[in-house]
Amino acid sequence: MKLSVLVGIPVMALFIMVGMASADPRYRIQGVYAVTGFSSCDLPPSPGAPSIVEADYTFRHDGTGSISNGVIRNLPPGPVLSMTAEFEYTVTKEGRIEIKYPEAGLELSVKDGPYLMTWDGGPSHGVISRDHKTITISCGPPVLLNLIDYSDPPPGPPGTPPPPGTASCIISLSGVRIR
Repeated sequence: MKLSVLVGIPVMALFIMVGMASADPRYRIQGVYAVTGFSSCDLPPSPGAPSIVEADYTFRHDGTGSISNGVIRNLPPGPVLSMTAEFEYTVTKEGRIEIKYPEAGLELSVKDGPYLMTWDGGPSHGVISRDHKTITISCGPPVLLNLIDYSDPPPGPPGTPPPPGTASCIISLSGVRIR
């Protein structure tokens, strides 16, 4: 009986340590998620117009990820924008995701056209389902995005002023795992 207790305690400790090691939140999402949703950004002096957003979010085990195949379609119809970014993420045991964008930020360009601008952030909060098949990503409360860089000269007809330095945005996306 004493032998079983002496063997049982180290085995239980091993299971606890393995469980704690696999709970590291940075290594819980792996895959590509196709998302779609809406965005509205107020760019003073113009009020925000809604946009439809589609993108692929790739999450890697090392806590990094990327946005690719991003498309923003403005309503009423206007220029279609491409969206790309690299990011770092963490996820809690409950499935809450936090995304941080490095200095390069969220890059927007006219679809199949010239570079347009880079913002210092983007959608930064989310939730993943327990089975890792569905995901939601949003800005959380309205977020202030600061312009890091823009094309020179700015896009548009000659004499077009540069874009404003700050935008107040609401973005909400949901999607499914495709790979």
